[in-house]
Amino acid sequence: MPTSADYSFEIAATAHSDVEEVLFSAADIAMRVAQLGAAITRDYAALDADELTVVGVANGALIFTADLLRRINLRTRFDTVRVSSYLDGTSPSAAPQFRSTVHLNLAGRHVLIVDDILDTGRTLSQLHSALLEHRPASLRTCVLLDKKSRRQTPFEAAYTGFDIPDAFVVGYGMDFAERYRNLPFVGVLRADRQVAGD
Repeated sequence: MPTSADYSFEIAATAHSDVEEVLFSAADIAMRVAQLGAAITRDYAALDADELTVVGVANGALIFTADLLRRINLRTRFDTVRVSSYLDGTSPSAAPQFRSTVHLNLAGRHVLIVDDILDTGRTLSQLHSALLEHRPASLRTCVLLDKKSRRQTPFEAAYTGFDIPDAFVVGYGMDFAERYRNLPFVGVLRADRQVAGD
């Protein structure tokens, strides 16, 4: 009978000859997510926030958001928004496409946006502005990855997991053409695999 160790090896060995380099292992990510959850819990408790509304950005941040939610020791509500920036390419499109919006009432609530990666800053800046129109009591952002070298629109997250270089990354929910989301680590996709297809 296969063990969890066998399964981890199979994922690393097969799904991912397409990955040039692993930047953050599953263990690295788990440790950092626990630290982020503790910091968020502490900071919102200091605000006397009796409840936190978490808005995850689908699809890329769903795995990160799910893990982070389990590390936040506060009453929480959860919703998602869908925003497309990369489509099937490796560079963000000129204008982020908002494909859905939140359904929860955010007025007077403490709200935390959770996204996978802060890149040019355009998407999160626009999303932040859109959610401010709901008049939340506070609005902060948490990202797993920050690619500061790519910033075009001034925007900083209140909470960041890791800073990364200017490389196209996949895994832990992040994709290329809807592939690689299931990888348990974050890695750099090989240049020859960065070609859109079926």
